Amino acid sequence: MKEQCANVVETCPKPHTVLSIPYVRNYFCAKPSVRPFVFAGLVLWLLFLFSTLGISASDFFCPNLGTLSRILGLDENVAGVTFLAFGNGSPDVFATFAAMRTDSGGLAIGELLGAASFVTSCVVGSMCIIKPFKVDRGPFLRDVGFFTIGVVLDLIVLWDSKLEAWESVGLVGLYLLYVSVVVVGSWWERRKQRIKRLEELIRDEYREEGVLDAPLINDPY
Repeated sequence: MKEQCANVVETCPKPHTVLSIPYVRNYFCAKPSVRPFVFAGLVLWLLFLFSTLGISASDFFCPNLGTLSRILGLDENVAGVTFLAFGNGSPDVFATFAAMRTDSGGLAIGELLGAASFVTSCVVGSMCIIKPFKVDRGPFLRDVGFFTIGVVLDLIVLWDSKLEAWESVGLVGLYLLYVSVVVVGSWWERRKQRIKRLEELIRDEYREEGVLDAPLINDPY
């Protein structure tokens, strides 16, 4: 136990977060009889952080995002792949930067792929359980297709265990292409809806004129 605590104190760097809680040191420097309680406390603390994050997202982030989308006239798909994606992916960005600064490339790549797998499996599955919803086939296939292309490109880029500048630019370009496809598709769908509504208004106008110009007939036959 003393060797573990000394190794943690010497090897693990001190946390530089707001609370600066030494999680690893608190666990390995505790007595073996106390470690189960320390572990249970850490699990409860993790659940508290998850609940706080969920409350912040549901009460502050999503309403503000909806307000910005209505003010800017953005479609839900466009707002989802831009503002919501930036807000949802910002922790991953900072976690990846922190991992790369400590020369932990495997941790950074594992975090990105693990987060993507968690979102596409656990998050979507929990949403379906809590509140079932219907997904449009076109946007769903588009998103899954781009996600598959991104994963394949990651495998190709990391095949030689090297990451070049042009490969990074290509991955960023893939995201910009994805956003462009979503924006263009959203604009095209809204254009078709406006044309459809205009045609319906035109038909209703002629129908009302026909009703007004029709002669009054009292005889039901």
